[in-house]
Amino acid sequence: MNKKNVSIFTLIFLAIGMGAVEVIMNSRGEVVSDSTQSLWGFIFLIITIVWAMADSETTEFERPFDFGFLMYVLWPIALPYYLISTRGIEGLVLFFGFASIWLGPWLAGLVAYIYVYT
Repeated sequence: MNKKNVSIFTLIFLAIGMGAVEVIMNSRGEVVSDSTQSLWGFIFLIITIVWAMADSETTEFERPFDFGFLMYVLWPIALPYYLISTRGIEGLVLFFGFASIWLGPWLAGLVAYIYVYT
C-alpha cells in the first residue's frame, strides 16, 4: 500500500473517531475542548500535506523545493490549485472531499446536539 492510500485511510479513520467523540460529547451537552479541535485541524493539515507530497511524485506537477511549506502556510489556496492543475474539475471535487472529511466530525456533533436538544 502506498503513502497516498495510507494517508487517506488514516484521515478517514481519524475523522470517524473525532466524529464519535463529537457525537458523544454533544449528546451529553458538553463541548469538545478547543485544544482537541485545534489538534484535529493540525493533524488533518499535516496528513493532507503528506498525501499531496506523495501524490505530486506520481503526477507531472513541477513542485517547487518548498512545496510542503507552501502547502502548510497557504493550504486553502495551494491545495485547490494543486488539485485543479493536476486533475482539472475532478480536483475540485477531490478538494470538497477533503473539506468534508475535515468538517464531517463537527457536522456530526452538530446534528447530534440538535437531535438531542430540540
